[in-house]
Amino acid sequence: MRGLLLKESLTGTKVLDLLHITKTETWQVSNPSTDQPDTWAALSFETGDDQANAVAEALSRVLKSRGWYINAETETHEYVIFPGKVFKYRKGNRVQKEAAKRYGRSIDIPENQLDWWEEETGI
Repeated sequence: MRGLLLKESLTGTKVLDLLHITKTETWQVSNPSTDQPDTWAALSFETGDDQANAVAEALSRVLKSRGWYINAETETHEYVIFPGKVFKYRKGNRVQKEAAKRYGRSIDIPENQLDWWEEETGI
């Protein structure tokens, strides 16, 4: 599993022990929601694909309650991780991707932040 998370989205950092952090960047954000800071620490991470489901669930338990998500992927699946909810779907499944985006909107994630990229197959 490979993904990206924002350190500011977490209620605690112990979960980071489950991940291999491969890159850290600082981003200045021009469009944060009202409860988001304007500077984010973006952490690229990896973990074994055999641990993907467990790691996704662990991350969903430590995300702040509204306005945040984490996207990650394995070779075959996309993971969109929200507070208390994980969307896992085959890469390219537009229907499931839209369901994840709809849910993101319902928890106040700005539309322009629902921008994870993946190859679409028309499913």
